[in-house]
Amino acid sequence: MSLALAGRSRSTFSFAHADAPPVVVHVCVPPTLSSRTGVTFVLHGKLRNAAEYLEPWVPWAAEADQIVLAPCFDREGWPGGRGYNLGNVFSGSGRRLPERQWAFTVVEALHERTREDFGLDDEQFALWGHSAGGQFVHRFLLLKPRAQVRVAIASGCGWFTVPDLDVGFPYGLRHPALPFTDEHARALVQKPLVLMRATLDTIRDSDLRTTRRADAQGCNRYVRAGHMHAAGKAIDAGSPWRLLDVPGVGHDGARMALAAQRTGLLERPRHGPA
Repeated sequence: MSLALAGRSRSTFSFAHADAPPVVVHVCVPPTLSSRTGVTFVLHGKLRNAAEYLEPWVPWAAEADQIVLAPCFDREGWPGGRGYNLGNVFSGSGRRLPERQWAFTVVEALHERTREDFGLDDEQFALWGHSAGGQFVHRFLLLKPRAQVRVAIASGCGWFTVPDLDVGFPYGLRHPALPFTDEHARALVQKPLVLMRATLDTIRDSDLRTTRRADAQGCNRYVRAGHMHAAGKAIDAGSPWRLLDVPGVGHDGARMALAAQRTGLLERPRHGPA
């Protein structure tokens, strides 16, 4: 990356971290770039169409003084839901992979690279993802508890990893290779998570997981978001988790992106004169 990217509508570059598969990153850098510019990640859905996902964020990047990064976790390097939705934490054979190979770690490392290359002073960043990307976002908070996330908005999730130690992973927190405890669950529900759901996202289409354990969370995406929110509040009624309804919208990533922008939640707080 270089300062020459500033003000372009969009650019791409390849990013490799440790021995994880490389990702192509689609990025928009605002013309207002300075050390005070913020960073927002946009996580694509199951189609791995990061370039398309970045499009509705280009005008917002300039308005909000944000670098917007949309990494593409392609099917070859990050296969199936295991490789992307679940962060590449486990191999196809069920073996826990080293943390340096996780998709979550790639995002964390990409933020550090962005801060370094552009001289940004903010240690925090924001996350927004829709559908499979929404699944990625809420699990990022679980598997990367020390990451400096300002806000994480999980939009249109098909199903969730619920903070319940009695439910087996990936639907809950019980797994022999992931020694989660009550303390982990309590810490998770203190994270700045927004569960964004569209009021018309109630169709049981072919992309919705309809297994027994998924249906235990509800019959559709709208209901399942409510189930996840209730699970967090059951652990701590004072949890900052928010449930945000978007009226009149179905399973539409572009319209949910615009709705997320309108909330103002993704923008870096501004202190003092510009």
